[in-house]
Amino acid sequence: MNTAPAPANPSIYDVFRLGRTDGATPIDLTIGNPHLKPPACYYEALDATVRDLRAMPENGHGYSTGGDPFGLCRNIASDLTQRFDAPFSAKDILPTVGATGAIDVILKTIVRPAVDVCHTQAPAREPDEVVVVAPYFVEYLNLVRGNGAVPVVVESTSDFQLDVERIAAAIGPRTRAILVNSPNNPTGRIYSEASLKQLAAALEAKNREFGIRILVIEDAVYDAIVFGNRQVPSMIPHYGALVRVNSYSKSLSLSGERLGHLAVHPAFASDERRAEFVADLNLNMRMRVVHAPLLQHRVVARMPLHGLVDIESYHRNVDRLHLTLSSLGFGVGLPEATFYLWAVLPVEFDTEEEFRALAHDGPSPLHYLPGTLFGGQAYRRCVRFSTCVPFTEIERACARLHEISAARRQTSGAQR
Repeated sequence: MNTAPAPANPSIYDVFRLGRTDGATPIDLTIGNPHLKPPACYYEALDATVRDLRAMPENGHGYSTGGDPFGLCRNIASDLTQRFDAPFSAKDILPTVGATGAIDVILKTIVRPAVDVCHTQAPAREPDEVVVVAPYFVEYLNLVRGNGAVPVVVESTSDFQLDVERIAAAIGPRTRAILVNSPNNPTGRIYSEASLKQLAAALEAKNREFGIRILVIEDAVYDAIVFGNRQVPSMIPHYGALVRVNSYSKSLSLSGERLGHLAVHPAFASDERRAEFVADLNLNMRMRVVHAPLLQHRVVARMPLHGLVDIESYHRNVDRLHLTLSSLGFGVGLPEATFYLWAVLPVEFDTEEEFRALAHDGPSPLHYLPGTLFGGQAYRRCVRFSTCVPFTEIERACARLHEISAARRQTSGAQR
């Protein structure tokens, strides 16, 4: 079984502060915090919502009474039904505090604790496992461990597609779920339709072998930021034990508003069993955070959910930075989606730490994320750059990269 031990993993907010320097003017290519403003229709919907709230005789900012009073879930279900030809309904949808909140509440619902804290005499048992495909989003390991499960990390193929054989080998009787992130953060790869079908078949075989039902958590946060008119396949047509999560942090540039959702597959189970599962998810969500912000429920319910991203702006940034990285000897391909560039350091840098020391030096430190955060030592020579910044910052980053490379050449020459 070719799997990697799960490394200790910091929070994204810890690495966001990596290398901060007082008095400097950093070039921040760390996290995916879109600089683009939300589309005009968002502000139109926001204005209309505020007018409606102001005109109400009652307080429109009270606690949620549950259900789908503003039509957000109906809007999401209609969008998913049209895109995937699957009969989603509002009752299959739960608004969440971002996609991370959605994954958290799913794991809270399906993972059984290894220790019964209420019955001190109860014997401990082996913890549940969740398969995580590397490279992965930084917070995945924290989410899995925070809910009492053990992450089982499986590396993707050399071209960052799903390695279904490795995944199948990593699955055992304690496997509860697998996290599938496509388009992938950090690599920008889209998992192929063929690999998703193979994964579905492998999961069904493992379900029969162990008498279990492995849940697919399909993280589709970047499915609206896709280059070259590519399509983003989903496992929805191939596997019923699935919950799809998404957010509006990237597609609508609403990262600070913390609105996302989870959608339970219509074929997850019988109507009754599916309703029980959604009720359990809802209960655990209320225990965590009560509800996602209701003002944003109202606003996004009024809007189309796709086709609103300024793809060309991101494409321009990606192309410009890719050109510089390639010219300086980084191993880097163009992403199929997302606004990230995943690169291997040039050979003249012995370690990522060496590159980082030069990148953080001086009045304009260049900040990025080390590859180890996305999968441990297997990616120790990799770095991730986020390009969702103004083009002027991309130009500054390109100039800074030339300076770093020149400084390294001078150091190498002096050492000789």
